[in-house]
Amino acid sequence: MRRNLLLGLLLTSTLGLAGAIAAIDKDRSPVPELIRVAIVRDSREVDLAIHGSYRIRDLSSGLVIGKGKYLVDSKVRLLSRGFLIGLNVYPAQRLIIEPARDASIVIDERPFRGQITFIRTPDNHITVINDINVEDYIKGILYHEVSHLWPMEALKAQAVASRTYALYSLNPSKPFDVTNDIYSQVYGGRSSERYRTDLAVEYTRGQVLTYNNQIIPAYFHATCGGMTEDAQELWHLPDIPPLRGVPCGFCVNSPHMHWKKNFQLRDIQDALNLHGYKVGIIKDISIVDRDRSERIEHLKITQKNGEELIIKGKDFRDLMGPNVLMSNNYEITMQGYYVNIIGKGWGHGVGMCQWGALGMAQQQFNYQQILSYYYPQSVLTDYHELHSK
Repeated sequence: MRRNLLLGLLLTSTLGLAGAIAAIDKDRSPVPELIRVAIVRDSREVDLAIHGSYRIRDLSSGLVIGKGKYLVDSKVRLLSRGFLIGLNVYPAQRLIIEPARDASIVIDERPFRGQITFIRTPDNHITVINDINVEDYIKGILYHEVSHLWPMEALKAQAVASRTYALYSLNPSKPFDVTNDIYSQVYGGRSSERYRTDLAVEYTRGQVLTYNNQIIPAYFHATCGGMTEDAQELWHLPDIPPLRGVPCGFCVNSPHMHWKKNFQLRDIQDALNLHGYKVGIIKDISIVDRDRSERIEHLKITQKNGEELIIKGKDFRDLMGPNVLMSNNYEITMQGYYVNIIGKGWGHGVGMCQWGALGMAQQQFNYQQILSYYYPQSVLTDYHELHSK
């Protein structure tokens, strides 16, 4: 299998982008090196400390409205005329804290690199944004995505995928690019940095995945269960090779490879109704069809009165909870007022299988080969060179 896979990877690199379509449109300006991470959203107050020298600037006027050599633990609250930080009032609707080179800003007991922006939202809440170099950002998320004890090639593959996804997410039209939770990538700031994950970031500094000279949405997930998913099955994205599913025999040792859940039919009925479906007593749940990766396309829910509801498999998983119904690849067995669901894998299934990347690294594949396998026909590129012409 390794020999066939290596041949496939060689052919992929030889063919390059022949016949590629311009499918993912991004701004042609140089890719920024800073990313804006929302680390607190819509809060009434925020805990703030600054370990070192700093300046506070009104973001609208650009004027320095405060400075100091150290800030003890203080509460940040809103007043009608601006922000109250400790005992000091700063008359601004948006302000930015600029730390000195070796200083650290602590938000809600978590230290962060880079600058911190406080924004008053339209409904008078506080949103806090960390403006940080993308490499430091990746150092703050990698520990949350994979174990820092994994082989270095798996860590490097994850660093590239995370950097690629982060830069694809840049959106100048919004006040921030990404959030610090599972809806973007879990980000913990300086306290989440580890020696080996930091090394993986440094070894791959600047590297992203592209197709047709455009950064791709490099999705990833925990365990595919045997085959990754076509991105088009879940989202309105271009049908390009790097976003198509591939067979995966490398995640067989994942603790998430097999799972089983048991639900009361009444709980499923309640979940459906809570999400706007009008469903009575459920008599039966059956699988209508599957896609080419064996994930469920549609389910049929038959009610006691004979009425039927056809629902997309991905919608059913979302309303039951993606950490409860761990994937969309499962079998269903009815048992009276209960249903047993036996499934494979964890996550949406698109892009790199993280436990598969681990398996490949354990078999001595390098990170370039891992990325080429899970993102077919993608090109490893230094993002500093993109859109430079």
